Amino acid sequence: MDQPSEPESQIIGILNNLQILFDRERKFDDLRSKSDHSMLPVDFALNINGFLAIIEYNGAQHYSPKNNSETAKSAFRRLSANGTARLNFCEKNNIPLLIIHYKDKHQLQKIIEAFIEDIKNDLHNHTQKYTTHTKGFFHDLPYCAFRSTPDGPISPLQFQENSQLGYLSLSSDAIVWTKTELNTLLARIDEYQQKVEQYQTITANLVLNIDSLRKELLEKDKLLAVSQKSLPNQPIKKTSENIKFTGKFRMTNSPRSRLTSDARVFIKSLSAKYKEISALQECLEKNYNEKISIPTLKKCTES
Repeated sequence: MDQPSEPESQIIGILNNLQILFDRERKFDDLRSKSDHSMLPVDFALNINGFLAIIEYNGAQHYSPKNNSETAKSAFRRLSANGTARLNFCEKNNIPLLIIHYKDKHQLQKIIEAFIEDIKNDLHNHTQKYTTHTKGFFHDLPYCAFRSTPDGPISPLQFQENSQLGYLSLSSDAIVWTKTELNTLLARIDEYQQKVEQYQTITANLVLNIDSLRKELLEKDKLLAVSQKSLPNQPIKKTSENIKFTGKFRMTNSPRSRLTSDARVFIKSLSAKYKEISALQECLEKNYNEKISIPTLKKCTES
């Protein structure tokens, strides 16, 4: 495992402070280089509520060759192809992927916190721009589960060589353990893994049901809006600007006939716009050609 760069060390500190479980340079059996078919590591594999998410930090060499030499150009083409392989892998397996541009190394905390929050909020089928250069790629639900045991190896032991000797070195996040203790731990992990898988299945189904319910509610809201617009013979129609009455004012055609119940309701609602009864009377006469006495109007507004 390579020693982390300065920005990668900052990312490690941020994830630890956020209490996010993660692996560095984790490998997956179906994520391989096109050039030599070797397994490609990802910078950070995160466990967010039981789901897998990946963070890649791209230095300047990911965006242009270091120089005009053929070696630098070949290295740039290889990095570009590997980046595309990671994108395709995440899309195929519904894994949220954050690619941090080196120009955003001073905004790591803000970007990573926003990315994790979007995962917890089930953001999907969306490309999220966190800055001008840095993006998060979210695919379908449910997200891919974070498996305790990686498909590919994580190699904390490295063999170092120089002209005088060779030796084994441990990375900063590696430990040494006895085989007996390891076997005991693995037995416990197997026992808990079954429970974890059950909860993961339940969680995945719950996420799908929530998403389905959201869509169903949206459809019902649309249908409700359409049905309200198309209801016939509504006596009172309200808009943001005014109130209109389309029903009958009188029980009969006689101008002295009693007011209908719909008319009384309309008059009461219309009275909220006028401080004086006389102004209300004038409005009814002007707009509806209805001459209604002040006492009758008072009864309607006070009922």
